[in-house]
Amino acid sequence: MKYTLAALGCLALAAPALAEDTIKIGLGVPMTGDYAPYSEWQGARCMAEMINADGGVNGQKIEVLTQDSGADTQTAVSLAQKFLDEGAVMLGTIPFSDTMIPVAQVAQGYGVSIFQPQSTQVEMHAGIVDNFFTGVSPDPFTATAAANHALAQGVKNVVLFTSDEGGSWSARTPLWFGDVIEAGGGKVLSKLNFSFGTSDWSPQIAEIKALGESVDAVYISSIMPDIGVLVRQLRSAGIDAWVVGSDGFDDPSLDSIGSDDPSLLDKVFFATLAPSHADSAVVQFMADCKALGIDVPGLFPATGADTVKAVAWAVEQTGSADPEAIAEAIRNADSIPVLTVDSISFKDTKTYAQRTIPVIGYEGGKRVLISNEIPEGVPSDWN
Repeated sequence: MKYTLAALGCLALAAPALAEDTIKIGLGVPMTGDYAPYSEWQGARCMAEMINADGGVNGQKIEVLTQDSGADTQTAVSLAQKFLDEGAVMLGTIPFSDTMIPVAQVAQGYGVSIFQPQSTQVEMHAGIVDNFFTGVSPDPFTATAAANHALAQGVKNVVLFTSDEGGSWSARTPLWFGDVIEAGGGKVLSKLNFSFGTSDWSPQIAEIKALGESVDAVYISSIMPDIGVLVRQLRSAGIDAWVVGSDGFDDPSLDSIGSDDPSLLDKVFFATLAPSHADSAVVQFMADCKALGIDVPGLFPATGADTVKAVAWAVEQTGSADPEAIAEAIRNADSIPVLTVDSISFKDTKTYAQRTIPVIGYEGGKRVLISNEIPEGVPSDWN
């Protein structure tokens, strides 16, 4: 049977409830709107279907409860409450701290945690809540991996684009990139503000041209389609600087800007959550899901598989579907097998996964894996 995205989105509401002994994961996540490409629900659904087809976990099936939160925090909190009342043992929500924190606070009274497989924001590791996991490393790590590669390309002079609209992800990640560049002998020439949804970058481009110094790279932590528009407009203005970024670049629609002219992507690279080039486990997973009739359209949707695999692993290890036992097992594990990398661990970090940071670039318009290491020289002022 083939499911469309719309049908999958309604499945939790349309289908009859599964047995009470199912392992329920509640995802009140953006299924529509600007943040929808960065949501994890399709990958979670697909991985649950794969595990269930193989007999489930300790004889139990995994049920992924999914409903659209859009970009609205209050809706996300209401959905979290709904899923908790239905017996969810783990939650996912909008991957920004102004939503994740109140959702975690609601979940705390139920002994339930959030597992956010794609959140890189540092606010979640400041001790405000202690029932939170993210399956990736925080933004300073991705900023450092990108900066180290930029320095290896001879980058010296950089311009940083910053915005408060995405929390520390868009506001501070560029600054950490700049810190590493300057520690490596480079210079931050300017910091320029931007807003999500920008379709005309001419004011920022004019400021770059007015600097009177050659710019080797610009760095921005933002989303598509804004990034693709920026790349095109920089090149049209004759600015041949590297365009460098974070995981927001990791959207298949960025690749499409090189469909007519692959050279547009020749000087674009980004540090991201997991390898997403043609030979990666993520791409294979997307193909396997497609064979099951489930569309998993990119890295971010695929990360939901990590949530399901981590919960399934914890249930198998403990023999229990108690949410506090699940969280305790995850937090103290030396190695948890997931999809996007071989394994992750929270034993030393408690809230974020220790894992490598891949850097992705382009050759002939196609993604290539440049490096995949735990970066050295991460700024120490973030936590």
